Amino acid sequence: MIFLIALASLAGFFLIALADLAAGGGKAKLKQYVAAGIAAYIILIIIIYFVLPAFIIQNILWLNTIGIFFAAFPLFGSRKMEKKTKNTGIALAGILLTVVLVGAVVCVIANFAVYKSTYDNVVKSTEEEAKPLDEDKTPIAIAPSSVRNKMNKKMSVVPDTQLYHLGSLQTQTVGGTNEYIAPVEFDGFFKWLKGGETSGYFVINATDLGAQPEFVENKLSYVPSAYFHKDLQRIIYSRYPSYIQEGEARLEIDEEGKAWYVQTVYQPKLFTKKANGDDIKVVVVNPYNGESKIYDADQAPDFIENTISPEMASKLNTYYGEYSGGFWNRHFGKAGVKIPNDNGTEHGVTAVFAEDGSIQYFTDFKSPKENIDSALGYSMVDGRTGEVTFFGGEKNNGIMDSSGAVQVVEKEYPEKKWEGKMPVLYNIDGNPTWVVSVLDSNGIFKQYAYVRAADSDYVVFGDNAKSTLEAYRLQLSTDTSTAESTGDAPVQQVSGEVNRLFISSDNAGAKTIQFLLKDQDVIYSINSTDAPYAIFLKEGDQVSFEAAMQDGAASATIEQISIEGLN
Repeated sequence: MIFLIALASLAGFFLIALADLAAGGGKAKLKQYVAAGIAAYIILIIIIYFVLPAFIIQNILWLNTIGIFFAAFPLFGSRKMEKKTKNTGIALAGILLTVVLVGAVVCVIANFAVYKSTYDNVVKSTEEEAKPLDEDKTPIAIAPSSVRNKMNKKMSVVPDTQLYHLGSLQTQTVGGTNEYIAPVEFDGFFKWLKGGETSGYFVINATDLGAQPEFVENKLSYVPSAYFHKDLQRIIYSRYPSYIQEGEARLEIDEEGKAWYVQTVYQPKLFTKKANGDDIKVVVVNPYNGESKIYDADQAPDFIENTISPEMASKLNTYYGEYSGGFWNRHFGKAGVKIPNDNGTEHGVTAVFAEDGSIQYFTDFKSPKENIDSALGYSMVDGRTGEVTFFGGEKNNGIMDSSGAVQVVEKEYPEKKWEGKMPVLYNIDGNPTWVVSVLDSNGIFKQYAYVRAADSDYVVFGDNAKSTLEAYRLQLSTDTSTAESTGDAPVQQVSGEVNRLFISSDNAGAKTIQFLLKDQDVIYSINSTDAPYAIFLKEGDQVSFEAAMQDGAASATIEQISIEGLN
């Protein structure tokens, strides 16, 4: 295919040569054109082989300028050339260069003109707010930088480890377990010559802080870090030259433990390199024999959960947030413009495990106006379909953005220089909450931080996601201004004897009554504004009430209570 693309790039050269030879010039001039044509063809093959320009109009235009350049040597090279002959060739060369120039102008104009259509082509939906967090169905993942730190420390277990470095990290669910997977890749040309095949990949539980990476030996030949005919990018280009490859190829593992490389590709809009958000495809490559197949992104084999690369997810967020009103509105009027934040773990987005088992890319949006650090909402990009779901309800609008959450966390430990990483916004019992991983300067995990997005004074730190969530929920339950714990939590009928009791007051005079029931560990909270008689509650009272809470919850907020002998 590279040879055919090189031939197409000589179209201008052939037209000039034919016109010039038709006007006269003889065998001497023919030999000059043959020599120039061969030289141009070799140069083009080398350029195409190493640069891998997609076979699209703008690339063909600039490649043809190389052919026209080589045609100039025989065109102007002969001093004995007749004036008529020279004028014919020069005129055609001028026309072709004008065509190239006009084509370049058209491409530039097209790039400005299609921004609105890039927004229109994004598959999108909107929601007021996400479902309340169910920690069992929506586990909190470990920060990728911490995972890479663990994997790098285990590189010594890799056979011939001096040949490799750690490749790109991929998020995947394999056999019901949420995992991070990263292949080892060749550390340069000479290492590839010596090794020929990579040794395998690392895998680690993505939600268990105590997990250690396991190396799986698996010889792979066709990989991103190989060269020449085994270079994965070159293989894909040679078979699908009209597609643009977006981001890096990532390793995914099927249910039988077999490895596959997955590359997001797309055919751009005419005269541009802009993607059609509703027509994204994926190339799946067998790294053992180099065979490949192309699919619509949402039609790929079921085990592939990330047909959309982080780079493509970031691009879709940009189209969605910035260009709903087109290019000029983005830079001047700015009506409806939302700028994606860049605090994600990869290319501004963060891969998270969704409740339905899918992989979603999270990003929050901010105002284009400077010095405003409140969020305008956030998006989840589906890892298989590319659909952008925007959560912009009242609770998610005007809250602290991800940069603010990171700053809140980092201010707690200025002397240790710990950093907040991987901020993700969750709905915890109706309260938008930033969950931030706290890492030291070496990327080692230290703590989780739960930051209430509407009030930076509410910050809870803990050593693991579960205990920190329980402590955070307990703190929320003591505040009368927080939202009630509703949503999808099942409503349970509860009754029992009050064993312990604590009453506190806020600045407005409202009282929060917290109590434990005999033989139960759940801390129940009720506010006197909802149940005035609750202030008379005492130890030993028999009570009954309804509580919306998940199984195993450490606390619950209730609205009404029945006290035996009182009401």
